[in-house]
Amino acid sequence: FNLNFHELLYLWEHLVTKIAMSTMGAKVGVSVEEENPVDTIPEARDNSCSAQIIPVDQITKQHKSTLWSDEEGNLKIVNHIVRHPCIVFFLILAICLVMCIMLGEIVFKGGNPITEDSNTFDIYDVRSKAYDSIKFAKEEVTNARMVNEVLAVALAQNSSKGDEDLEELRDQELMGDVTYWTFEAETSDGLFSSIETVENMREAETMFTGRGDYEFYCWKLYLPDGSSQCRKPLSALNIYYASTYNSTVAQKVLKELRVPENVELFNSLSYCLEFGMFCNLLPTTITPANISWAISLNEDVTSIIEKWDGEGNLNQNLAELTEFVARMKALVTKKHLVNFFFDEGFNVDNQVSMYSRSIVWWGAPLAGAEMSKSKFGADLQSDYNIRKRYIVDNCLDDMRRISKRKYSSKINSYYFMGALLFDVMIGILLQDAFKALISISLVFIYLRIMIDSWFLAFIGILEIILSIPTAWFLSSVVFQIKYFSLLNTLCLFIVAAIGADDIFVFMDAYNQSAFKGEAVTKSLESRMSWVYRRSGTAMAITSATTCSAFLCTLASPIAGTRAFGLFAALVILMDYVLVMTLFCTAVVIYHNRYEFGYKYLCCCCCFEKERYKDYDPTLSVTENARIKHKSCNDNDGDKISMFFRTKVSAFILNRSNRIKIFVPFIIWTALATYYTTELKPTQTTEEFLAKDHPLQKAITILNERFPISAQDTGTHIHFIWGLSDVDRSGVSQLFDPQYTGKAVFESAFDFNEQCQSLMLEVCDNLKTQDRFKDVIKSSSGGLRSVQCIVDEIGAFHALGSLSKCSEVKSGSWKNDTWQVPEDELYSTIKELIHETSCYDEDFGDMLSYYSNNFGWDGNQLRFIGISFESSKLDPWSVLPEDEVREQYNFLTQIQKELNNKMEGACGSKVTMSDLDQKFIFMNNQEIYRTSAISGSFFGILIAFIVILLSTRRLHIAILATLNICCVLVSVIGAVTMSGWSLGTNESILISILAGFSVDYVVHLSHSYVTAHGSKEDRIKSTFGDMGVSVLSGMITSVMASIPLFLCNLTFFAKFGAFLCYTIAFSWIFANFGFMSAIAEANFLTMKKRN
Repeated sequence: FNLNFHELLYLWEHLVTKIAMSTMGAKVGVSVEEENPVDTIPEARDNSCSAQIIPVDQITKQHKSTLWSDEEGNLKIVNHIVRHPCIVFFLILAICLVMCIMLGEIVFKGGNPITEDSNTFDIYDVRSKAYDSIKFAKEEVTNARMVNEVLAVALAQNSSKGDEDLEELRDQELMGDVTYWTFEAETSDGLFSSIETVENMREAETMFTGRGDYEFYCWKLYLPDGSSQCRKPLSALNIYYASTYNSTVAQKVLKELRVPENVELFNSLSYCLEFGMFCNLLPTTITPANISWAISLNEDVTSIIEKWDGEGNLNQNLAELTEFVARMKALVTKKHLVNFFFDEGFNVDNQVSMYSRSIVWWGAPLAGAEMSKSKFGADLQSDYNIRKRYIVDNCLDDMRRISKRKYSSKINSYYFMGALLFDVMIGILLQDAFKALISISLVFIYLRIMIDSWFLAFIGILEIILSIPTAWFLSSVVFQIKYFSLLNTLCLFIVAAIGADDIFVFMDAYNQSAFKGEAVTKSLESRMSWVYRRSGTAMAITSATTCSAFLCTLASPIAGTRAFGLFAALVILMDYVLVMTLFCTAVVIYHNRYEFGYKYLCCCCCFEKERYKDYDPTLSVTENARIKHKSCNDNDGDKISMFFRTKVSAFILNRSNRIKIFVPFIIWTALATYYTTELKPTQTTEEFLAKDHPLQKAITILNERFPISAQDTGTHIHFIWGLSDVDRSGVSQLFDPQYTGKAVFESAFDFNEQCQSLMLEVCDNLKTQDRFKDVIKSSSGGLRSVQCIVDEIGAFHALGSLSKCSEVKSGSWKNDTWQVPEDELYSTIKELIHETSCYDEDFGDMLSYYSNNFGWDGNQLRFIGISFESSKLDPWSVLPEDEVREQYNFLTQIQKELNNKMEGACGSKVTMSDLDQKFIFMNNQEIYRTSAISGSFFGILIAFIVILLSTRRLHIAILATLNICCVLVSVIGAVTMSGWSLGTNESILISILAGFSVDYVVHLSHSYVTAHGSKEDRIKSTFGDMGVSVLSGMITSVMASIPLFLCNLTFFAKFGAFLCYTIAFSWIFANFGFMSAIAEANFLTMKKRN
């Protein structure tokens, strides 16, 4: 009980060693202590060859034949490889080829094998349940209604009623596509102060609208009388190219609106005067004179605005017109007319807009397109192809010319269009794929330089590539995992780095085996068995650690992350298997046929290798090595190994040098730790392309530079009654990614008169109460964008039709009995669905306008709801988690209030969700953030366990784990210093950080433990044996990551930077931090106790 810390540590290590002896030592017939006497201090030894050559009696001692080894201790599998290398080689290649062919037949027969990311979320989270409840319910109701309508049509035809009731789409009635132009000023004067910039923007639009055949492709507006016209571009240029402009009236309006009190007075009266709404809320101080003044001012403003048609010449009075627009932004019922076109900084006090945008509309279906024109079964693919061909043939060259930076010194123009977007993205992917080929090529070149063999370099890169399809075969065909995440494509870069590292470890072991003496080189079987054991064990430990780190992702609730982790683990496994089989066999062939330079098949390599100049060409390399090194000549190996064995180890063994290492390492780690704590969740919209890419610049400008306008599409927030939680029984996303559950309808749901009244009350509150002012987006006219079908159901029942929209919108019908009795509900809805909604600016029917809130299946009402457009969220932006969560928390509070108020009357709780997955992605961001922490923690824990089991030395496992922690902190600190924030990409990368950072320290620790001699000898042996492998692995990994820096896709670019940081810090800390700590430690200086 008087033991000190070192003695206690010795007892622990001795216990672990004894336990491991029974499971490891017995298999090879050598005890662990005999094979690896770590705890004894041998006599002082020099750096002679006797310290490096393995004694003959240690290898040639009597062995028992086992399942794995023969009487001489050689591995049986190696014996087969050595005796029949070509047969084994081509057999392995044939197996890989068969796996690839089967993979192609099974996986690619259905088209794109990559799983759509629409279900990439935690399926058991409350937000995903709400989302799928509404989504599946809508799909089920729509399908049921379509079946009922088809049956009704069939009955009508059988009754000789013809097909007059079939409703078909008219030519170009639907919006088929848009061309979106984004303009950026290059000077501080903005876009609308110069005639030149305005004309440049005009050219971008008229290249389409000015063509004589545009009318055959435009999106048409069909009026109630049946006539149609092309919709005008949504553009500020309609203002500056108005058909007429009365400057006198404009100056009169400006004079009035320059008085702030007049603006306030007009805003207080505008809703009542223009829409007949909220008149009961007018201040009592309002006089008839005020009302007359407001009416007159509104008429003057309207007389100017109604001429904003873009059909005239450019208004030369740009300053006056720009001020008029700025004054309109201050009027609550007029600002929706200009908000879309001018940036958020544009106002009365700053009449300079640095950004603008416009939309040119394209219609569908096009005349002549081969497609179904049924409103319930339109197929727009043929239409898409016609439109794309038209754009490419007639407009694309001009679009590219205008979008070039040198086109104008005052303005930059960016465009994107659905018909072209796919080709643009394919182009980006192909460019990035080419960079991936550059990565593979760089790895191949370095393999060739270091291995000094074209044959082995080719086989090495081949096995790296083959590890992808063979792992895919195991995943998809053997294990039947159908979920193939887009993240899986990263495995190509991962295996390029790790696979090259394994090749270097194997080849270094092979090269070193030539200098290990007669015990190893007595035959090729004994030599390759030694190589197999030495490199196989080292690679098995690192592969197991990396695989385990990736398998930690199986704890993630997100299927895409689980699929990636599992696939990455299989890729690492297959890479290990192929190195130990295919590459091992190739090395034997190389030894037998090509290792002497003059035996090379390559004509440019027909010279004798320098290191073999004294070898007898009639003997094999192994036989020459045995003869040459019996006298210990040149046993230290190549020059790089000598450098690590002598120079680097001497540097580490010098205590003053270790102090010089520790001081900057400690300072850096402390600094990196501080910056790690400063890593904050992202507060801006996440980018998916490089910042300077034109498409990303356009998206960034749209997301960050413009206010939410009436013309912008906001995310619809739905409150739905009649649904229960989605049924997730039988869901297994990895094996069946397409099935994620089915809708469950609330059987107790009752759309009775009380429920109708309460629902209409909720609608009125959403439109009028101040607490929703900053939550709900304003629509045309400045009114809040709320979809309330109960409003039109009640108006239809009270008025008999929806033909008089002014009466419907005024709400005067609410003074009568408007609620629909239950016995009239079916007949009322059957008539209502054919009416045109008064709130749809496109004159759509009730079913299309309220498609997400109206669950009519043709026979009964399954669900009903209310929705509104969010003023903060839109379908395309990826906002920070905190901003979305603020909105979500407010909406869940409203949901609770509605449940308390309406559940009893409606017989159903309310389901709240959006259908753009904003709230789902908010939860994903939290999952990514927490998984980054948990993934790192579990990765470090797994690394500690694997290192402890493989080395059976507690202090080495602790030091190695501390090294991994330092790498983790260094990488996170470095990316924080580089300006990164914790977004989705960063969270995913951090979660797999530990898996990347373990290889080098595991190699060094394993080599140190398996070496012989004193601590100094072990350190020299470790650097001599593994220094080159670790260095080569680091160089190939960095070379593989560098091309990724140039990728357009942000995730790949960040992955490249992340991989480079991780590899660089791992190598530095492993070689200098970990080995210095081992050299400084005194754990191995104890005398062995009885």
